[in-house]
Amino acid sequence: MEKRRSLARTVEILILTFFFLPTFLFAKSPPIKNFDHPRLIETREFQNLTHHPSIRIVDLRISFLDYLRGHIPNAVYLHVDNLFVPEKGIPAQAPDRICLERLLGDNLGLSNQMWVILYSEKSNPNAAFLAWTLDFLGHKKVGILNGGWEKWVSEKLPTTQEYPSFLPNKFFGKVIRETLADKKWVRDRLMAKQVQILDARSPKQYSGEEGEEIRRGHIPGAKNLFWETTLEGEEIRVWKKKEDLEKLLAEWRITRDKETIVHCRTGREASHLYFTLKYVIGFPNVRLYRGSWVEWSADRNMPVKIGMDP
Repeated sequence: MEKRRSLARTVEILILTFFFLPTFLFAKSPPIKNFDHPRLIETREFQNLTHHPSIRIVDLRISFLDYLRGHIPNAVYLHVDNLFVPEKGIPAQAPDRICLERLLGDNLGLSNQMWVILYSEKSNPNAAFLAWTLDFLGHKKVGILNGGWEKWVSEKLPTTQEYPSFLPNKFFGKVIRETLADKKWVRDRLMAKQVQILDARSPKQYSGEEGEEIRRGHIPGAKNLFWETTLEGEEIRVWKKKEDLEKLLAEWRITRDKETIVHCRTGREASHLYFTLKYVIGFPNVRLYRGSWVEWSADRNMPVKIGMDP
């Protein structure tokens, strides 16, 4: 009897080794070089890594039906609305850490050891929004596919209608406060010389010509840097070259020596500026005002300015 148990245990170990050793070996060697912080990833870097066991791919396009029609192999779909919850009656605010951990671990099968590749589509900052969420939780192994879905299919790279298969994982986040600004933090620094506030909304929303919120306009002192001005291309939209982005910021007198606060309507578009400033250009101090205009405009104690002047 003891020999049978010993033999059965040996067979069990061999089976487990056969199935999991390749995954272990993959996980020990980074699938992509120079990935110690979030960054853009090009299709040529990524095209042969879609089946790597240490990589989770997330499709964040607006339409779920587009995902059903076709997506990058092994990509799991996440609608951006899952990153918005009401807080004290204010809509489109951030879920707490525990909710985000469950979403990332249970639903996306993400662990702290895995790399995450995000993509969306042109004129859609959803990938950057999840990238900021992961940065907020201290997860640095994050890449955004430059050019998104359009660039992938334009190069005739593989697509599929099959869903990925994976088990729930444990993801533990550590909130990085330096990534975030709340309403009080912004209000207390409106007149600070070493702080610059950037509004990522469209010019008409910034000026107060358009908007559905209780009050229209912008935060006094905020400069209007529309998030799409950091991209180039028509059918395929990619980030501008670093030197072109630096020229754009110089025109707006946006400098890296100041603490930078980015915001928009709900934080979604502003996350694109956050990623661009912090990880494409290399600004050292960037915070996202997560409550953004939806929260600020609802509080009549907060100052509001109309027009195109900061």
